[in-house]
Amino acid sequence: MSKLKILAKALVVSIKIKGAFSIFISLLGFPAALLPVLLAMRLRDLTDELQFLAGFVGEGGEGNAAAAFAVFGGIVGLYVAQMLITAISKYVSKIDEEKTRTYIRRTILRHKCEVRYKYIENFDDFQKRISFAEEYAGNTMAESMGRVVSISQLMVTFVAASIALWEISWVIVVVLYVTSLPAAILSYLQQDETFRVRSKWMEESRLAILYYNLLAGGTWMFTAIQEIRHGGLFDYLKARWRAIVDEYLSKKNKLMKKHVAYNTSADFLRSVVYIGILMITAWQIYQNPVIGLGAFTLVYALSGQLQTVTANTFVGVMVLAQDIPYMKEFFYLEELEREPSINAEELPSGEITLEGVDFSYPDSEDFALKDITIQIKDGEKIAIVGENGSGKSTLISLLCGMHEPKRGKIKITRSAVSVVFQDFAQYEATLRENITVSDKTRKATDAEIMKMLEKINVNDVVNLSQNGLDEEVGAFSNSANNLSGGQWQKISLARAAYKKDAKIMILDEPTSALDPIAEAQLYKNFADLTHDKTTILISHRLGITAVVDRILVLKKGQLIEDGTHHELMTKNGHYAEMYNAQAQWYAEK
Repeated sequence: MSKLKILAKALVVSIKIKGAFSIFISLLGFPAALLPVLLAMRLRDLTDELQFLAGFVGEGGEGNAAAAFAVFGGIVGLYVAQMLITAISKYVSKIDEEKTRTYIRRTILRHKCEVRYKYIENFDDFQKRISFAEEYAGNTMAESMGRVVSISQLMVTFVAASIALWEISWVIVVVLYVTSLPAAILSYLQQDETFRVRSKWMEESRLAILYYNLLAGGTWMFTAIQEIRHGGLFDYLKARWRAIVDEYLSKKNKLMKKHVAYNTSADFLRSVVYIGILMITAWQIYQNPVIGLGAFTLVYALSGQLQTVTANTFVGVMVLAQDIPYMKEFFYLEELEREPSINAEELPSGEITLEGVDFSYPDSEDFALKDITIQIKDGEKIAIVGENGSGKSTLISLLCGMHEPKRGKIKITRSAVSVVFQDFAQYEATLRENITVSDKTRKATDAEIMKMLEKINVNDVVNLSQNGLDEEVGAFSNSANNLSGGQWQKISLARAAYKKDAKIMILDEPTSALDPIAEAQLYKNFADLTHDKTTILISHRLGITAVVDRILVLKKGQLIEDGTHHELMTKNGHYAEMYNAQAQWYAEK
């Protein structure tokens, strides 16, 4: 995308964010940009009138005094108008800032929810780039559009002030232009350097935040704080955090000092030039009093104004040019592949078919799954077993549409899949909402929900809660009623069971947080949980084999065994080896 297209796209976004009233105030800023020049010219007129009064008191003095008061009244009117427009612009600007933040959050959240799952697993450095967009690119993109309007308004002031000062001396105008260039060039170089280092600093700052959350016990680090306290690791981790922060701040402060030094030099040059111009103007008035003291007032008011406007215009243009990479990073999110509504050929029932499926993760040459061919009948109960890294979770991701196979076909009714993931969600809401969120179209009564929970032995979580289904749960609930890991897992099972039209149920380590009694109860109630649904179970605990029809054994991404528990034990292969190892472990205990 060309730079002009990026700017045009950002302008469209800015207009979309601002709204009609904000755009009207922005347009009002163009005539308001003439107010500083008009004020300076009226100050010149007032100075000349006062000079006339001081030198010619007597006949006609009353008329001159009236003229002076009229000029003064005009100055007051212009000043009040400028104050009102400035106040309204600031108010609207604050509203726009909040609108912009909301838009950026919504946009980034939408991208996170819509992009292909491979990006969530950090393909194309997505995690760092999304963080960069949240922290820098989004705001810079929005600020850039305000900068375009500001530059346009500055140009109005720039032209008007230049014309007014040109009448006094063209030399003054040229000198002011030239001496404003260093600030613009420095600003361009600073923006370029800042953009290049920010991306690199992002990882360091995120690492510092990670260590801080470990130490402070952030909401997602509560389990870590126990280990830190028990092991006396606070001083060790604090030293690691301190070292990272010190190095990060050292680099940042070094760059800041460099930029401050350059900017101070540029400001000093402009100040010296400003004083020199005032001295030249004073000398011209001394040489030719006919010019009048009003000329000095005009130069005094407009020289600093034109100097600032010129510098800000140059700087604004330079900075805008350097903002384009930020805009590009923000719009990069829109160019990512989107998750299609259907990622596989749909089947009319709970059947699942995989034909010669190969899969490797992005940027990896190794196959996580190789030549997987499976036929699962409608209503069949399947267990998938294997060691860590065998491809079990990858297979589940493919069935759920998180990834697409490199080769082969998957046929599944995705819209009818209900899943309990190993890392199940814990929503800061009521128990009712935690359960019913899986199917917002279903309107079940409390009695129907409780009957379902009782059938799958999850009703105890609700019965132990003071407010029943309306009990707020989570780390941030008003009563601080956060459930245990096992209770949360039971709620996740209830959530999967609540999906009315689910034909396929996938349970990834559904008993990992349950105690042995609750696990045994789950197997006992397995038929009530799954009904006639096609069910796929993944677990390291091979006790699940007692409640399934078939067992699929994966090893290093390949399907090496397929059969019933009895068939696989008779075969005395890899499954039998795993099962005997677990049985021996339980026997020893």
